[in-house]
Amino acid sequence: MGDGPLGISCDWQQTIQQRPQKNIPVGYLLDIKGMGKDDGAFPKSSSLFYTPFVGDPAYAGVALQDVGAKKAVRAVGLITQLQWEGGKLDPMDFTVLISPENKADFTGITNTEIRQLKFWICEWDSTAGKWFEKCYPIGDEANGPPNEMSARLNQKGSEVMLHVGEPENVGVTDVKFCQMTFQVIPDKAHLCNIHYGHNSTDKDVYAWGYVEGGQS
Repeated sequence: MGDGPLGISCDWQQTIQQRPQKNIPVGYLLDIKGMGKDDGAFPKSSSLFYTPFVGDPAYAGVALQDVGAKKAVRAVGLITQLQWEGGKLDPMDFTVLISPENKADFTGITNTEIRQLKFWICEWDSTAGKWFEKCYPIGDEANGPPNEMSARLNQKGSEVMLHVGEPENVGVTDVKFCQMTFQVIPDKAHLCNIHYGHNSTDKDVYAWGYVEGGQS
């Protein structure tokens, strides 16, 4: 069991152009629920994004689908940045590209409750010549939900730390995304362990969060 920090930058272009460069991680925001929304209708849409990962994922929260000769992941958005300073109470910052169709769902959020948050990041191990799972939530292995983060959106004064930009073309493609940034903090009800792979053989479990009134 260890601690961070985490500082992961991901290459969203691999998921669109299907030309894996095998040098930058690829990340997916698989699902996010809560924020006072109806779980069955929120977010409005998810999409299939190409993944270069080969093999059977250990993370139970992700399922690879066949799309022709390629593999794809159904996700709400593509992670471009994940940052965490490493402390059990430090927030985690996500930067994600989402479909413009989902912009309205994430605009004007005032409820900070997160009921489910799943993500998955994979990376190429050039030494071993294989893809590996770099980062995903293990969850609370003791008495909480597995395979997801127990968290809530951070709030500074009256400002909820979730922001969505306007649709814009990204890179050299004509595909439009909205950039969404959000910051989550522990929910004080559950611990959340995070899987972190340094490479295909060297792995850590990072502890995040604490239980209020319990053992940290």
